Amino acid sequence: MLLVRALRTLVFGIVVGGVAVGACLAALVPGTVQIAAAHHYTVKTVTKLRDLSQKSFVYWSDGSYLDELGLQDRQNVKYPEIPLRIVNAVIATEDRTFWTNDGIDLGAVFRAFIANVTSGRIEQGGSTITQQLVKNRILTRARDVNRKVKELEDALRLNEKFSKEKILEEYMNTVYFGQNSYGIKSAASRFFLTQDSPDSLPRGKRMDELTIGEAALLAGVISNPEGDNPFKYPSRAWKRRADVLQVEVEEGYITRQEADAANNEPLPKVLPPDDLRPHNFLTAEVQDRLLADPRLGSTAKERHDRLLKGGLKVYTTFDKNLQTLAQNATEQALPRSPSGPDWMSSLVAIDPATGAVKAMVGGRSFSASQYNIATHEPGRQPGSTWKTITLATALANGYSPNDYVDGNAPCSVPSKFGAFTTTNSEGGGGGYETIWNATAESVNCAFVRLSTSVGQDRVMEMAHKLGITQQKLFPHLTLSIGDIEATPLEMATVIATIANDGVHQTPYVVQNIVGADGISLKGFPQSSQGDKVLDPDVAECEQLVLRGVITNGTGSGYTDVPGHQPFGKTGTTDNLSDAWFVGGTPQIATAVWFGNSKTNQLRAGFGGPTAGPIWRQFMRGALEGLPNLPLPNRGSNAVCNRSFKVVNEAGGRAALELPLFPDVQTEDPTGTKKPGKGGPVITVVPTTTTTTSPGPPGKNH
Repeated sequence: MLLVRALRTLVFGIVVGGVAVGACLAALVPGTVQIAAAHHYTVKTVTKLRDLSQKSFVYWSDGSYLDELGLQDRQNVKYPEIPLRIVNAVIATEDRTFWTNDGIDLGAVFRAFIANVTSGRIEQGGSTITQQLVKNRILTRARDVNRKVKELEDALRLNEKFSKEKILEEYMNTVYFGQNSYGIKSAASRFFLTQDSPDSLPRGKRMDELTIGEAALLAGVISNPEGDNPFKYPSRAWKRRADVLQVEVEEGYITRQEADAANNEPLPKVLPPDDLRPHNFLTAEVQDRLLADPRLGSTAKERHDRLLKGGLKVYTTFDKNLQTLAQNATEQALPRSPSGPDWMSSLVAIDPATGAVKAMVGGRSFSASQYNIATHEPGRQPGSTWKTITLATALANGYSPNDYVDGNAPCSVPSKFGAFTTTNSEGGGGGYETIWNATAESVNCAFVRLSTSVGQDRVMEMAHKLGITQQKLFPHLTLSIGDIEATPLEMATVIATIANDGVHQTPYVVQNIVGADGISLKGFPQSSQGDKVLDPDVAECEQLVLRGVITNGTGSGYTDVPGHQPFGKTGTTDNLSDAWFVGGTPQIATAVWFGNSKTNQLRAGFGGPTAGPIWRQFMRGALEGLPNLPLPNRGSNAVCNRSFKVVNEAGGRAALELPLFPDVQTEDPTGTKKPGKGGPVITVVPTTTTTTSPGPPGKNH
C-alpha cells in the first residue's frame, strides 16, 4: 500500500503540482525540471473530442448499395454493437486495467516516467486506452513534455466525464488498423471476407462474424499497424496474434484450447482496396457534381469535408435494372465491324418528367480511363441529331412541317464572309420536299437552308433552352448539322424536353442525402416545375415529325420498339466517325453515341444501323411492362396543321403559286404529298435576314 500511495503521489505531483513539486523532484531525479516546468494544471473540463472522418455511402435509386466515397474507410459503431470477443482482445492487448483505472495506469506511467526523466525527453508512453483516445481526438501530434503532461490531465478528466463503455466506443471508432482501415467495423470488413453461399460474391465480414483468432489479429495490429500488417508481413502478424491470444488466456478471457485453435486459423490474404476513390462512372459523376454543388456547402472545402468525411448516405437516381440494360446494350449490340478496344458506346437515359438520370454508360472501362464520354467536355459532334433543335426552332417560330424546303445539294448560303458549301451525306437530295420528309430522310441541305431561314441566332438560343450548355456556339453554315460538340447527356436532355411536351428539366443524379445524424439534407432533389421552353403543340408536333425517322426514315428497321411509339433522330458526322441515335417516349428519353475513343478519323458508320440497334435494345428492355402512351393525334394538332409555304433561305417563308405539283410523287408516311424534282412555282417574299460566319463544311447525316 505504501508503494502504491507513493506512486500515486509522484504521478499526481507531476500532473497537478506544477513547478514547486517539480523542483523538489528535480533534486532527486535529473531531468525532472523539464517535466515539472512543462505544464501547470488548471481546473477545467476536458476539451471536446474532434469529429471523426467517416466515409460516405452511395446507393442505387432503390436504396441498395452502389459504392463508397471518402478519405478514411471508417464506419462508426455504438458500444453494444461490438462483440465481447473483440472487446476482450483489445483490452487484454492495449490496457489490461481499463475497467478499473482512472484513465491512467499508475504503474505504466511510473515506468515511463523514470525512463523519460532519465533521458530528459519522451522515450516511453505507458498509455492507457483513455490516453490513446486523448492523443488522437484532443491533442496535437507534437511529441514533447508539455503534451505528455496534458495527456495525463485530459485522460483523468475524460475518465470522469465519460463512462468506460463510451470511452471504449470512441476508441474503437478512432483507432487505425492499417490498410486504410479506420475503426473496428471497417477493419473487420476490409481484412476478412466471407460468402453467403457458394455462388455469391465475397463480402466483408460483420463484426459479429469474426472468430477469436480474427479478433486477436485486429487487436494485435493496433500498436504497429504497418509493421504487423498480415498482408505484408505474415510471420510478424502470426507471432503478434499468438502473443495476444496468450494474454487473453492469462486474463481468463479464453481457454488454452480456444487459443490453440485460433493460432491455427489462416491469415487474411486478399488485399483490401487501397483507397475510396470512385470505382465506376456513376459514383465519379456523383462525386464531381456534389463537390461543385452549393447545396452541400458554400465553399469548396466545406463540400469536400462534408462529402468525403461526413458519413453521408447519398441516394442516386440511377436505376439498377436500367443500368444493367444499358451496359448490356452498349456491350452486346455493338456493330461487328468496326471492332477493337478503342471502339465503344456511351448511353444516357433520362426521365423526361423529372430530369432524373436513370442510366449512364460513360465508356467501356472505368479502370482503363476515367474520362466519362457521357458528361465530360468537349463531348462529340452530334451530327444530324442537332436537327431536332433546328426543327424545334422553326416550329416555335411559326413554320409548318408541311412547308417545302430546297434539299438540293450541294448547298451554299451566302454571307458577309463569303459563300461556304456543304452537301448531303448520301448525295443529291429530293429537290423541294416537306419538312416532314427532310427530317425523316435527314437531308443536310434542307436543314442548312431552314436554319438560315429561321435565323441561326434563334437556333442557338433554342439549343441552350433545350439543354445544350457546355459548349460555346457561334453562327456558321453547318451549325444545324451538328459540327459543334455536345455530350450524350446534353443530347438526352434535348430529346427529353421534347418528350416532356416542351418542359425542360435540368438533369440530376442525386435524389436524397442523409447526414450522419440521420436527417435528410435540405434541397435534394431540387424541386422544380421545369422551364417551359416550347408550347405543348410545338413539342407534340415535333414528336410526330420525329416518329417518321423510325417508321420510314434513316432509323427505319433499326429503332422499332414493338408495343410503343417512340420518336427519334439519327446522327452521323464527317467521315462517319461518330454515330448517334437520340429518341424516346414520355416515360424515358435516351441518347446513344458510338465511335472511337482515340480518334475521330476512323469510320464508325451511319447512326441508324450503328447506334440505332444499341438504342433499340435498351429501349425495348426499359419500356417492357410499361403502358403504351400513344403520340398525339396529328389531326388535332394546330402546329402540324399549319398551311404550307416555301422556306426562303434568305429568311422567312415564301408564298406559293400554281401549279403546285408539276411532277407529283407518292405520298410520304405522314400523308403529305411530296413534290417532284421540278418543285413548286415559287414567289419569294423575304421576311427576315440572317448573317452566318464561316464554319467547317459538313456532311453530317
